[in-house]
Amino acid sequence: MIRSVRLMAASLLVAIAVPAFASAQVRPDSVRKDTVRVSVPVPPPPGVDTLPKRIIASDSAVFKREVARTDSIKRAIAADTIKAPLARFERPDDFETSPRLRFSREEILSSGAVNLADLLDRVPGVTTYRSGWIAGVHAASFAGDTRRLRLFIDGVEMDAIEPRNGGTIDLTDVQLWMLDELVVERAAGEVRVWMRTWTVERTTPYTRADIFTGDLNTNAFRGLFARRWRNGVLLQLGGQQVATQSGRVNAFTGAESSAGRGDGTVQGFMARIGWSKRRVSVDLFANATARERDPHTAREGFTDLLPYKGSRRDAYLRVGYGDTLRGFWSQAIVGVVRTRLEGIGDAVEATDSTPAVVTDTIRGRTQQLLAAGYRTSLWSVSLTDRVRPIDGAAFHAPALRGRLGGARYAIGAFAEENGADSTRRIDLSARAQPFSWLILTGAQSTRTPDSATGRESGNTLRAEAALKVGRLWLGGGVIRDNGNRFDSPVILGTPAAVLSSVDAQGVLVSAAGRVYKDVRVDVQAIRWDGSQYNRPQLHVRTEIALISDWRRRFPRGEFSINARIWHELRDGVPFFYGTAAGSSTPEVRITERANVMTGLLELRIQRATLFYQYRNLTGGAYEQIRGITMPPAVQMYGVRWEFWN
Repeated sequence: MIRSVRLMAASLLVAIAVPAFASAQVRPDSVRKDTVRVSVPVPPPPGVDTLPKRIIASDSAVFKREVARTDSIKRAIAADTIKAPLARFERPDDFETSPRLRFSREEILSSGAVNLADLLDRVPGVTTYRSGWIAGVHAASFAGDTRRLRLFIDGVEMDAIEPRNGGTIDLTDVQLWMLDELVVERAAGEVRVWMRTWTVERTTPYTRADIFTGDLNTNAFRGLFARRWRNGVLLQLGGQQVATQSGRVNAFTGAESSAGRGDGTVQGFMARIGWSKRRVSVDLFANATARERDPHTAREGFTDLLPYKGSRRDAYLRVGYGDTLRGFWSQAIVGVVRTRLEGIGDAVEATDSTPAVVTDTIRGRTQQLLAAGYRTSLWSVSLTDRVRPIDGAAFHAPALRGRLGGARYAIGAFAEENGADSTRRIDLSARAQPFSWLILTGAQSTRTPDSATGRESGNTLRAEAALKVGRLWLGGGVIRDNGNRFDSPVILGTPAAVLSSVDAQGVLVSAAGRVYKDVRVDVQAIRWDGSQYNRPQLHVRTEIALISDWRRRFPRGEFSINARIWHELRDGVPFFYGTAAGSSTPEVRITERANVMTGLLELRIQRATLFYQYRNLTGGAYEQIRGITMPPAVQMYGVRWEFWN
């Protein structure tokens, strides 16, 4: 019995020991678990601090800075909202064969233009005149008449009230750096330039700084600041200072050379305060330009340009409802312009061929504007009335604009009865694209001055067609302009007179588009059947550009290149220089033929853009005003830097 019990106990011990020994001989990583346990976190009760405990004081300080930085970034992201835009004036419809005459803010900055004259060189039929570099005289005319080129800023027309300029706007007073958009409306009989000033919609503060320098002792600085608050209030400030000198300073000898070209300084300031909510906006805008220019000494036998020191100030108060891009809209604007010519030199008495030159003048004028319209995708109509009080009388200028059609077929009309210059204008335009590779355009304009003005009625016709070959649009057309009577541009040093032109016909040739990948070309040429006052017979502008973001290498868009080279060929321009005593034959002097090439290189890295521009690459002498020689070559380089912070 005892032996049996002992045998059973020994068997039980062996049964327990053998599995334990066998499990000890198996590697732990070869054992498969039957189940997987998942730990499910249980949220702590309210009020319990879940942040990790910091034992060291320095770790706690770092942790607090990290939390503060994260919170500030979240607040910045939440604060960067888009607010309702301010009112913008009606933009004219496009009846061109390509959108090459419509410039966004980025396109204006990257075009290489230092003032409006550089952009107007792209318009066939427009002739620009320059007496020097940035601070010199800059003017333009269409078909030889400076008054057939009209400028509008936010719908307010820029009136040429400065008596010394003889009814011509000095384009140096137009500041491109403060624009958001520029549209050139090329009617058959005149050119209207519509400019929309810079506005912001984001609540994140915006800052931009431009710094550039170059030849002719050019030094410039420009700064802009904008802030939009969450309640819709807006504040914008901007200013620039540009200083240039005539002649050049040799880097080795220090000697200065001069070719009789005068230059000076240009200062510009702009400010805007406003508010918008949904479809209603109110804003007050002011722009001031002050200039001081040295005298321009002409070559022997030609007229010198007098020195200049003065300013122009434009301002307006605007109340707007709706958006001119869709639906019903209306605007009421009160604008004011004030010019001042400070005393320089001695007064000049009037003669038979030259007007009197006063040494100190102040001129001012107001302009009231009421406009309303409605726009859909297929049609639009608007009515505008400008009122100008002049010498105690109110001169109205009602205008009607309409459009009918879509992207493939469209017709448009513009009619104006301008009381300020006693002229009725009617413009008709049409555009058709029956096929994706063919565009047809046509335009007609009539001008009917009041008989009391002594001017003649005129009619202008233009027809163009463009054919797509690959990615390039090849175009051509004709323009016919009736004889006209217009004032001589005394701003260029010519004597005051009423000039006459005869019927003329011109041929238009164009090529625009991509030739290879990101390489683009833009060629515009016009040849008239003869030259007339202030207008060359042949004018050709050719531009080749490489514009690319290089997305395959920089997919996030942090880099871009803008390389351009353009060439301008222009025949001699005839200028009226009076009539000799005892003779009825006018004295005409023709400028030398201009053959100018310019290069531009821009590199954008993130928000900074480095640029280098070289004007007149060949260095040859040329002139755009008879007797005033332009600088042989000018280099300019600098940086534009934007900040959203």
